[in-house]
Amino acid sequence: MTAFDESRLHELETLTRDYARYSRSAGGLASVLGGLCCIASYLAGGLLPSSPALRIALVALPLAWLLAKQVLARRYYQRFGHVEEQATATVRRTHAFCVGVVLLVAVLVTVGTRAWPFGAGKLGYLALLWLLVPASWFWLRSPLEFFVGTFLFCQAAVSWAGFAYPVVGTTAAAANPPMALLALLFPLAALLFIGTGMADHRRFLALRERLAHLRDAGDGA
Repeated sequence: MTAFDESRLHELETLTRDYARYSRSAGGLASVLGGLCCIASYLAGGLLPSSPALRIALVALPLAWLLAKQVLARRYYQRFGHVEEQATATVRRTHAFCVGVVLLVAVLVTVGTRAWPFGAGKLGYLALLWLLVPASWFWLRSPLEFFVGTFLFCQAAVSWAGFAYPVVGTTAAAANPPMALLALLFPLAALLFIGTGMADHRRFLALRERLAHLRDAGDGA
């Protein structure tokens, strides 16, 4: 193998590895959208009066985001064919641990709500909580995805039960400062998620140019 062939092979390996990131760890515009959904859910749930329309909207946010996330990954970022990123053992263990925590919380909450009166609020709350388990396993595979996605599902669940996470600066936050500070972590993480997504998208644009150049070079060979 010549030095040119080795250089070309190394370039192909690098391009393939970078391209595969958009199947798992790099969300691009999907991360931006997820961060915006998280901020919208945080503000709407804590500031707007509870209503059926608000509850439906908060439930729709995580579902719409997951759908858009899959469409962007398949139709935009991996338009040249699906290439799955190979996760390291550490990444797989971390993901399994996060899903295990969600499963444990779902079991504990289900047991803890046995005394609640049976009705649509309880059923919707538990359904959304349990829906988070498969969602986190199949689609929330990076730490920030998991963090933001968990909040979206939890905000939808508590809203369906008639509650909401308090927004800092409101009367509800003054009544429960620890919960308000805890809830504030999620929109802050969403801002980081948005920044990461924008950086991933810019890297994809550069990657797309490299792929086009490689394709043109192959056609001319």
